[in-house]
Amino acid sequence: MQSFPNAPTPAALPGISEPTNERERELGSLWRTLIRRRGAILKIFLFFVVIMFVGTLVWPKSYTTDIKVIAGDSNASVGTGGGPDSELPVLNALMLANSSQSAETYADLFTESPVVQQVIKERNLKISNHEFLKHVVVKPVTNTNIIDVSVTWSDPKTSAAIANAFGTAIVDRQRELVASQARESLASLQQELPLAQERMTAAQNALTQFEAQNRIADIDTQTKTTISTLADLDTKIGQTQADRSQAQAELSSAQGQLSSVPPTITGETSLSENPVVGQLEQQLAQVDVQLRQAEEQYTDQHPTVLSLKAQKQELTTAIAAQKQTVISGRNQIPNPVYQQLMQQSTTYRSQVAADTAQLTELNRQRAALTPQLATLPSQTAKLADLQREATATQNVFNALQQKYVNSQVAAQTAISDVTITQPASPSDAQVRPSLLINFVISLILGAVLGCTGALLLDYFDNSIKDEREVEEELSLPQLGSIPLVQLRNGEPIVPWVKALALESFLQLVTNIKYASDERLRSLAVVSPMQGDGKSTIALNIALALNEIEGPVVLVDADLRRPSLHAKMRLSNERGLSDVLVGQASLDSAIQVDERSGLAILTCGTATPNPIKLLESPRFDELIEELHDRYQTVVFDGAALVGNVDSAVLARRVSGTILVVSHASTDLREASGAMRRLQRMGVRNVLGFVLNRMEPRRADYTPYGNDAPRLYSDEAPIVAASR
Repeated sequence: MQSFPNAPTPAALPGISEPTNERERELGSLWRTLIRRRGAILKIFLFFVVIMFVGTLVWPKSYTTDIKVIAGDSNASVGTGGGPDSELPVLNALMLANSSQSAETYADLFTESPVVQQVIKERNLKISNHEFLKHVVVKPVTNTNIIDVSVTWSDPKTSAAIANAFGTAIVDRQRELVASQARESLASLQQELPLAQERMTAAQNALTQFEAQNRIADIDTQTKTTISTLADLDTKIGQTQADRSQAQAELSSAQGQLSSVPPTITGETSLSENPVVGQLEQQLAQVDVQLRQAEEQYTDQHPTVLSLKAQKQELTTAIAAQKQTVISGRNQIPNPVYQQLMQQSTTYRSQVAADTAQLTELNRQRAALTPQLATLPSQTAKLADLQREATATQNVFNALQQKYVNSQVAAQTAISDVTITQPASPSDAQVRPSLLINFVISLILGAVLGCTGALLLDYFDNSIKDEREVEEELSLPQLGSIPLVQLRNGEPIVPWVKALALESFLQLVTNIKYASDERLRSLAVVSPMQGDGKSTIALNIALALNEIEGPVVLVDADLRRPSLHAKMRLSNERGLSDVLVGQASLDSAIQVDERSGLAILTCGTATPNPIKLLESPRFDELIEELHDRYQTVVFDGAALVGNVDSAVLARRVSGTILVVSHASTDLREASGAMRRLQRMGVRNVLGFVLNRMEPRRADYTPYGNDAPRLYSDEAPIVAASR
């Protein structure tokens, strides 16, 4: 629990390294926060789980049963947007009429009023259609013809019965629709079939009569060959024209690029020395000779010397401004890009000429075939029209006849294209809310909410939680941790906590002794805020040092809100302020506690300007006088928030100790107090003491009858005092 300021850091020990990155530190801080707030996490977790458990038990339960049906033809292509391939509009309409509907269409048909009313009537339900549909969910299964119908009710038997009745009503409704459509189709087909048969007979008679009159058995082979050859020529002509157009476009592009590309480019460049530089260097050499002669004859301030120096400077500047080499010649070479474009232009030009010649030949061949096509017998075209008409009328008649047969079958059998594949069963009903599912969800959400609540609580609570965050925020070592001692009738509630507090103060005093390389003759105990327990810490440090090292004097330097005289039950008529202003001598102001033998100098008479007294030369003289009489001088300073008294005091002592209180001191206030000390030039802060820590039995080690004592059992001084 305790830490020694001069102990090696983890980074200095072999095999131990500091966190490698900021992420590890953040994760470590997060984990410590969760461990520290485990009580809040457990409370939130249990509260949420209990609420969910009780809510699940008291919430009205509902039971959902399902039936599955197959609707329509599963082999039909649904929703593709395609249609029949026939070229005849009448035949297309007939084929579309026979196509299957999509599962989504059937799902909409299942919720029509006739189906709902049949179920309500059959089950004798006192409910409207709108309210009934709130209990029913019709959902098509994606990319299939399967439709899932779910019914939710307050008991499983009724839910299953309604679901099965709903399925039966759907089948009956679809059967009725099929029969109705078949009857309407029969009535229409009975009128269309005789007309279609008449058109088919007339077309066939016309074809037969034309063939008999012209003695034609089939289309002439020569006609087919001529038409095929002509079609091939047209195809070749079109392809050749396209190739020529493309070649002409590429030729134009190449010629356009040629106009912007130079035929030649600059090749190698020859360099030679700049003749101007040589002339200037010769002039500079002459001026140097004249300058040396002038300096031998005249002084440095002579006009001739100054003039020659100016000429030398000008020549030097001119030489520096000239280029050392100049271009003496350039070679011109053919531009490779230009040559490539010329080659492409020649190729495209040749291709255009070849395509033009080929087009001339193809047009000549086509012109030769045109007279042959004109001489073809006109009855061939007429024969083709009559055959096409006969085939079309026969196809329409066959489609109508097949439709008529299908309608007769549908009207007589009234078979529904909706089939129930899985009826509803009460044993398969799904219960909502589910106790098991809600319990699992409550465990997960409870853990998440617990952790979130703990993190939020820790975020808004800026009080000190542990030693690590104080060390990180204040950049100070920890000198000790003092446990919280709760009293009842003046005695600790837990006996071993008193011994733990004694041990903590002994370790604190030991750490203070080794916190500085020099001997600490005077200590100032300060805190960020009132109520952090600094006076009690200062008193116990003085008692421990007085017991271990010899005579110690405790000075109450809190001239604003003194408390030591009340804790020790001493008079405060004369004290520190009286000694500083000369109203009392040091001997008359110092009091000795009869129980511990500790010398105490109370604050004395209240003063309107404490800072003036603490900054006076008399205060420095008093410290030296106390050093002569006592081994150590312990000062109980004022709180740092709101004044600079303790900062002034800290500059005049050997070391300063900062006291912060667990779960009480605001970390921002503690950081502000440290900045105030630094601004005032205080550089002797030894570390911090964390007061009122939660005591742990694991930190307590009994010493038996040889345990050291700081104070008697009859008048204990405990860390819980304020």
